Amino acid sequence: MNVICHIQNEMHREYLNAILAFEDGAFSVFRDTDIGRFICSMTKYSDFPIEQNIDPEKAVKFRLPRTSAMPSLFTRWCYIATEDQRRINDFLIAKFDQDFIQYYFVGINLGMKQKDVISNFILARKLISKIGDVEQLKKRTYRLEEKNMKKMVNRLARRVQIQNKIISNSILEMSQYQFS
Repeated sequence: MNVICHIQNEMHREYLNAILAFEDGAFSVFRDTDIGRFICSMTKYSDFPIEQNIDPEKAVKFRLPRTSAMPSLFTRWCYIATEDQRRINDFLIAKFDQDFIQYYFVGINLGMKQKDVISNFILARKLISKIGDVEQLKKRTYRLEEKNMKKMVNRLARRVQIQNKIISNSILEMSQYQFS
């Protein structure tokens, strides 16, 4: 049984090739993987066919597994609702980001050059449209590092404010006792 899901971002559509098997025009989904279990949980059932607007540029097919855990899967019409497609997109974005961040920082900690790490990630994850174009992932890395830096600066500034207030209050108290 195949269901249609619209994956909005081209890079994330290509990323599916790295995490799911593609065969006969559909990605095979298995319940023993996180994404497979999630896609299966987003599948809805109906007694009659559900009409869906399909954008051929963004549509991917998922082949659902034959499993006793979902007995009505092959006896009814299956589809993925629009809201559930957004959830699948969000899950895929989060999985991609987590995979990229982990791969990037491990590569950098091993002493590899940033460009080499990103190029290796592109090739290893079969991101065909990004071969030779590391700039988008480089920008993603830069934004992540900048965001983390701002977070650290804000935490440090907050800590300084709190400690300054404590010290100032202590000085004020001590000065009251000295002049009394």
